[in-house]
Amino acid sequence: MNDDQLLTITETAELLRAPVATLRWWRHTGKGPRSFKIGRRVTYNLAVATKGVYADMVERHINPGLGALRIREITVPVADRFIKLTSQRSGLGTAKTARSVLSGMLGLAMRHGAMPNNPIRDVERIARPRKQVRALTNDEAAKLRAALRADEAAVVLDLPDLVDFMLGTGLRIGEACAVRWSAVDLAAGVLEVNSTVVRSKEHGLVIQDRSKSAAGWRVIALPDSIIEMLRRRQGSGAPMSAVVFRSPLGQVRDRSNTTGDLRRVFDRAGFDWVSSHTLRKTVATRLDDAGLTARQIANYLGHARPSLTQEVYLGRKW
Repeated sequence: MNDDQLLTITETAELLRAPVATLRWWRHTGKGPRSFKIGRRVTYNLAVATKGVYADMVERHINPGLGALRIREITVPVADRFIKLTSQRSGLGTAKTARSVLSGMLGLAMRHGAMPNNPIRDVERIARPRKQVRALTNDEAAKLRAALRADEAAVVLDLPDLVDFMLGTGLRIGEACAVRWSAVDLAAGVLEVNSTVVRSKEHGLVIQDRSKSAAGWRVIALPDSIIEMLRRRQGSGAPMSAVVFRSPLGQVRDRSNTTGDLRRVFDRAGFDWVSSHTLRKTVATRLDDAGLTARQIANYLGHARPSLTQEVYLGRKW
């Protein structure tokens, strides 16, 4: 394993947006991202999907923007201009990722004595404007589900059940595509969310046996309607290792392709404002209406911070 694939506990905390103390507690209790010691230093290995995102970020943005400079020439003003320019050209999300990747690169250089400090620490934070959260109302959800079942192309792509599942569980699209029968306990009415679908240049399309983050691993209760739908799908011969929602060719679903398929059927149904994340926000809002606390909703959705749940996922009560 190469040293440039490792993160310190501080860099991991910044990536997960969690306090360092939380990572130490996760390590003490055997939870959270996998870590190990090199000498006295605790390190974390990047997941497959994250490595792919980081490599793409270096190739598309960091090398073109800063590749001609020596390490010591990357000062706070230089890094600040680069991050702001990335935000203007490619959006806030890309700029945030560029900031995290560059911080890890310069942190590695600092640990090897190539520079005295990490200038990214003094770069101005990127503020993301808040968007109005909108969830589907009960009537809208019913109309969307009916439209999908009446759409022949959506039925061929097996999207109606997938959308029902996401509306009933609040799973991320990668998590929903990765659900295997071995994670489903229909007798107990629970689902273990323990994996996600990722694609990398090295491995292609694979099921990664970890969710998006440490908080992403969870066991959730399934609504009766979802249990009934899963019993219907399971039939009598589904192997435990098989995914519940397969592609039209019987393989693991590609998250990007499925997102594109959903986009087209949502548009045809007259719901051009709906995305897979809208389904997740709808579940969060229903749980909020049912009286659950922000912490309980965050646990159900797999969020480390209840504040994220409140700010991004809880829609206005229509």
